[in-house]
Amino acid sequence: MDILNFIFHTWYGGLTLMILCSIIIAKSCDSFEVATGYLGRNMSEGVKGASLNAIGSSIPELLTTVFFLIFASHANLARDLAASIGGNTGSAIFNSIAIPMLVIGTVFATVPSIVGIKISKKVILRDGLFLIAAEVLLIILLSSKYITHWHGWAFTLFYLVYLAYTMISMKKGERFEPQANNENEDGRYLTYVLKTNKGRKRRSWLLLVGSTLVIAAACAGLVEGCKAISDSLGINPLFVALILIAAASSVPDTIISIRDAKKGNYDDSLANILGSNIFDISISLGLPLALFLLFTGQKIEFTEAGSTLVDIRVVLLIVTLITIGIFYFSTVLRKRHVVILGILYLIFILYAIGAAEYYTGSESFLAQTAGSFIKYLRQPGGLGEYLQLIANYFTSSW
Repeated sequence: MDILNFIFHTWYGGLTLMILCSIIIAKSCDSFEVATGYLGRNMSEGVKGASLNAIGSSIPELLTTVFFLIFASHANLARDLAASIGGNTGSAIFNSIAIPMLVIGTVFATVPSIVGIKISKKVILRDGLFLIAAEVLLIILLSSKYITHWHGWAFTLFYLVYLAYTMISMKKGERFEPQANNENEDGRYLTYVLKTNKGRKRRSWLLLVGSTLVIAAACAGLVEGCKAISDSLGINPLFVALILIAAASSVPDTIISIRDAKKGNYDDSLANILGSNIFDISISLGLPLALFLLFTGQKIEFTEAGSTLVDIRVVLLIVTLITIGIFYFSTVLRKRHVVILGILYLIFILYAIGAAEYYTGSESFLAQTAGSFIKYLRQPGGLGEYLQLIANYFTSSW
């Protein structure tokens, strides 16, 4: 068996490729953090996390959408668009549950004598409400019979409104200069940025652009690995993307959020998570979709693919409401929240596996459980049909 056949035509080859690409993305996070740290040095706590960190760390989600669309054949365009949406949705769920779980656990394991982690209610309320609105928009617009470039522009416009509001709310903090620390992996990047007073901003942008190019190549590998696994196992790539691409593309979010939390920047850590989710749902999906369909002149018949996605979108909204409720109503985050979030993510993984099995015709317990929820949403006169009516009413002229 030659190497190309191993990588692109077996599930274990596809999984190997995705692991290697995940490592590449992880290694690129060091320069991301240094660049965004310097460029956002004058931003208030929480705003940097919701803007620069969120945009920078969500580049993998945006690029996987780009490559899913570029690599798709015309016959599989709706399927591969659904897979890219699955990746973005899964990433948002990973960000909402797994990253806070890892952040809280890491802080308690590495910061001596800490009793609990306190998060600003203002950050949760501001970004949380925008995130809920973005997910409602996702649920409605992706229930349309056809997807056009106007759907992409609607998502993009939503993010611009969010970003404008965030920047207006920014209060200028004290200027500070990051100091190089050779004990950290990113010490060499800090040394590069700070080596002379002149040109620091330019060098920061070069780091950001260079990291983006490396991650772009890795994201192309993630997409090909996802397709290899789905083709080999005979399952919809949506469900591979929902778990594997979601986790791999969330590596920058995870690293940045953990590092912010270890430094005591808890608001930045949570704002990065919420801001990244808004970016994933709006820009990472909307902008590539808008440009691709505008330049190709296509529209995507999305009735069947959209129906397949309706349960995933509803699950995303439920998960968001639960996690925001936990963050907002908890005075401080403690060790027990790690367990709660871990159980919640396990339930999601089991549901995703059950949904994948349901669509292959399996009669396992997981498939029957997930299938009951899916059939409830898709029954005549049910939520799925109601969402289609609303979406088509607003988008029929698009």
